[in-house]
Amino acid sequence: MHTLSHKQLLDWVGYSLCVLLPLIGLLILQQMPGSSLTGDAIASGRWLTLWSGHCLHYTMDHFIWDALMFVVFACLLWPKERWRMWLWLAAAAPVISIFVFSVEPGLQEYRGLSALDTMLYVRFCMGLLRSDSTWDRWLFGALPLIGLTLKIGYELMVGQALFVADLGAGVVPLPSAH
Repeated sequence: MHTLSHKQLLDWVGYSLCVLLPLIGLLILQQMPGSSLTGDAIASGRWLTLWSGHCLHYTMDHFIWDALMFVVFACLLWPKERWRMWLWLAAAAPVISIFVFSVEPGLQEYRGLSALDTMLYVRFCMGLLRSDSTWDRWLFGALPLIGLTLKIGYELMVGQALFVADLGAGVVPLPSAH
């Protein structure tokens, strides 16, 4: 019989959380009243919404894109970042929430993992920028970051998301969240 070592157990938990966070948002938080990140929630001191709003989505298309990117980059970062990744996510979520509401004064509600996905993507590319290989630094570090900047610029210019086709009726994309 093979037993898991302490490190293997922690790895299993870490990778499981990478997959479970989006699923918890979809299966639990999405159904819970009061988990939406809104200006009213912030004004009335419902601080948990600064985190929970990132786990909510407007449509299944929105969820699939966000969850896929989150799982891929969280799992890629987990071996190197370990629990620091979760500390970064926990700290970034409220900062992003407050930032988005401050730069989008008419915003009624924010939903989605895309801002946290972008943070994970940037952290992954920044790690590759420190690679010993010039090839890795440029092709997998710098070039993808330039591509991300161009994507966000495109979304700001045209006012629509590049990858998610359907955010739902009346929902406006927020490139500022990226």
